[in-house]
Amino acid sequence: MIYPLLISASSARMPPELRTSRVHPASLAARSGDVCPGYVKCPTSADFPLPYNGTYPQSYPYARGRYYPKNFSWMLGTASYQIEGAYNEDGRGASIWDTFSGANTVGMPGSVCKKAPCAINSVQGIRGATGNVANNHYHKYQQDVAVLGQLGLNTYRFSIAWPRIFPTGDASLGPNPKGVEFYHNLIDALIEAKITPIVTMYHWDLPQGLIDANFDTVIPTCDAKYKQGWFECTKDAAGNIVPSGSKANTAIQFGKYAEFLLKEYGAKVKTWATFNEAWTFTFLGSGYGKAPSIQPYMDNDIWPYVAGHNVIFGHLAAAKAFRALQKDGTLTAEHQLGITNNQDWKEPYTHSPQDIAAAQAALEGQLAWYCDPIYGNRGVHDYPDSMKRLRPYMPTFTAEEKADLKAYRPDFFGLNHYGTGFVSYDAPTKTATTIVDGVVQGQSVWLFGAGWGFRKLLNWVSRRYGPSYPIFCTEAGWSVSAKNALEAKYDTGRVMYYYSYLSEAWRAMHEDGVDLRGFAAWSFADNFEWERGYSERFGVMYNDFNFGKDPNAPDDKTPIYQATTGKIDGVCGVECLENGIPDPVTAINQTRHAKGALLWLQWLWRGSEVPSPDRFLASSIGPDVCYGTGTYTASTHTVKCALKSDVPGPPPNCPAAYEQCGGKIGHDPFLLPPYCKKCPNGYTCKYENDYYSQCVAA
Repeated sequence: MIYPLLISASSARMPPELRTSRVHPASLAARSGDVCPGYVKCPTSADFPLPYNGTYPQSYPYARGRYYPKNFSWMLGTASYQIEGAYNEDGRGASIWDTFSGANTVGMPGSVCKKAPCAINSVQGIRGATGNVANNHYHKYQQDVAVLGQLGLNTYRFSIAWPRIFPTGDASLGPNPKGVEFYHNLIDALIEAKITPIVTMYHWDLPQGLIDANFDTVIPTCDAKYKQGWFECTKDAAGNIVPSGSKANTAIQFGKYAEFLLKEYGAKVKTWATFNEAWTFTFLGSGYGKAPSIQPYMDNDIWPYVAGHNVIFGHLAAAKAFRALQKDGTLTAEHQLGITNNQDWKEPYTHSPQDIAAAQAALEGQLAWYCDPIYGNRGVHDYPDSMKRLRPYMPTFTAEEKADLKAYRPDFFGLNHYGTGFVSYDAPTKTATTIVDGVVQGQSVWLFGAGWGFRKLLNWVSRRYGPSYPIFCTEAGWSVSAKNALEAKYDTGRVMYYYSYLSEAWRAMHEDGVDLRGFAAWSFADNFEWERGYSERFGVMYNDFNFGKDPNAPDDKTPIYQATTGKIDGVCGVECLENGIPDPVTAINQTRHAKGALLWLQWLWRGSEVPSPDRFLASSIGPDVCYGTGTYTASTHTVKCALKSDVPGPPPNCPAAYEQCGGKIGHDPFLLPPYCKKCPNGYTCKYENDYYSQCVAA
């Protein structure tokens, strides 16, 4: 798998066509002949050691006593477009994902489709699938919250759909009462279930009404007569593209939307994130798997960086509203604002300066692209120097803008992390390669998991941005295919993913001093996995979507919009009929089913100690755990569904015979849950020294 140094992106969700790239000849690094592209002075291993300096764990033996703090935030996460469904109900406006996936948006607020069937974007990988119905969470949220409330977690991270609040994105037209009411109901239900809500304001579903680009006409760039979404720009006297920044209409409207959310829900929600994965919806949203991927915004050398610049000013507008509301007493000092960005770990393949530089450039070109301006790097709020040297085009901040960013810094660091790869640079070809040999792969082509990479990334973030920002891991997950709930329950890959990642996170906290405050498993249930439709399953619960027909989803006669040319070319044909599509008629009967990883996580959440994975590797626990109503049948096996389950029972983390019962784990005290005896009947806790004791026969 080849990694593109120039575009400074990791293999996370990276399409194959972008996995090899040479240093751009127009970049400063190329013109200056950098020995280590992106850097005037080559970095060394002293600059990039972190834990596991060239040696890596080959296994993760179980050890007792790895306890997380009692106030640690254990989360499951979701996104509005991926789970809500009800895409055209109760006044919701069209989003760019409705347009991208080919949903019938005729007559919806903000829609650019004038006549059905609405075209589908050629970049949509699994054609026919949409978020029209998804998990039907809009109608099943009460059941879902009831399930969440008995799992043992204490926090739920979800996003609010901007077009459900302001259907066209224009705040001056007023909010949609039904949309506002839905999120009040959801938040109230969570609080009643003793679950803390953490809300993301924007998880990729931009109101279509904020961008005029459509499948019928290629609009001109940098033209104020058109709404340009995150790509809004002007041109200077020399014809160079200049992002509109704080003057961008979408950034301004986002600020107003954020202010409305904070005023409307702030009394109930204390923790907010402005954006989720800006890299994904700007970089990959310029033609590589994510919406809008539309002409004239398909030049990946320019438009992600125009959009990213405007997104930073959208975040700044929200931060200014947040601090003003804190100042006037609407929000309290306990309220927190952050942003969530994503990064897979990039490990230098060798200790050569070139490999180290390539790995560092990858991290700076994705995570630091947004985090350096927003959080600051050693007090400087600007883009990384490596990006300025490697990119043929980068926007700039004025001194006043940098000062504003510094004055409105966030309260916490939101981090999404999935996988790891090694980076090797080849000087003759000026390319860097991501090597994943020996790293286990999930179902997704981009997903390669290594728990040690998570620990390294936590250290990198902590060192670069300082200990003043507590870190919340707001997403981490593993994809595994399954045909039914019984197959999904045997979930060894996902169990070992969470076991190894949370073992390494514990070490980052206790050995490295990283201030990690929370961890979100992604996701609550299998859902609409963006351009991959329903083909990839990240949920800790198997979702039975009741696949069937949806009259508002693409069919064989649906036109295809070719994103590379900006023209309609052909129809979807049989491809749009072959993929799973949730049936809106039977959507209320969807069921969710616990996978092995969820049962393991329940032991963790309930006991605060990292449990052994052994019980889940040879078999599973109990029968199919079906959450919902009615019954579910798979492989001639029928189970009754409910909103509660006794499976997996209390965590088995009380000492057994000849196991440790006191002393220390490393430098930390060995603790037992309050419901545990020191030792089982007939055994007593005997100390061999101050650090170790075990249950021995009385």
